[in-house]
Amino acid sequence: MQLDVMNFKMPLIVFSIFLASGIHGTPISNSSENVETKRCPDGYTRFKESCYLLNNEVSSWIEAYQICNIFDSRLVEVDTSEENTFIQGYLKEHGQQKGQLITTFTYRGNYGNSNQMEYKSFPGYWIGGQSMELPGHWYWGKSMKKVDFSILGSHSVNITDSSCLFLDRANLYLARNKPCYTMMYSVCEKAPYTV
Repeated sequence: MQLDVMNFKMPLIVFSIFLASGIHGTPISNSSENVETKRCPDGYTRFKESCYLLNNEVSSWIEAYQICNIFDSRLVEVDTSEENTFIQGYLKEHGQQKGQLITTFTYRGNYGNSNQMEYKSFPGYWIGGQSMELPGHWYWGKSMKKVDFSILGSHSVNITDSSCLFLDRANLYLARNKPCYTMMYSVCEKAPYTV
């Protein structure tokens, strides 16, 4: 049996190119081309199906709500106790330890001496819960779902107040409430995008 080398050369070269291209970059058609990958934008941290961004500029709750909207997100709405635990741990590790200096006041004391007093923001993080429209009725700002305080694990919220929710650094980031005009940091949340 005699092989004609000339007739086998061309198919062998084409096969070699095809094989090499499948291994080195040009994908061979398979089902992995249709797999979607979800990612968070730069600066955000992912947990399950949400992306979180710490806003370390201080603002009132309304301003924090608007800032999150600018970033196509919302103030965090805590849906599960697992999410609450993640956020608390993330803030313990990456959150600001002190309030931010807002301004310094100079005043004269009783004996004519000059004194200074610093006004700092509160060292906590705004989340999306509020009862501004109807005191004592707590809703998440964006979704308008009722706040489930059993998920937040907090018994120190005055649920009859007209105020806003925050995670309190001084109390291991448990949920508390303060007047919505209080200046503090905030946490934004958004869904990951598909690549």
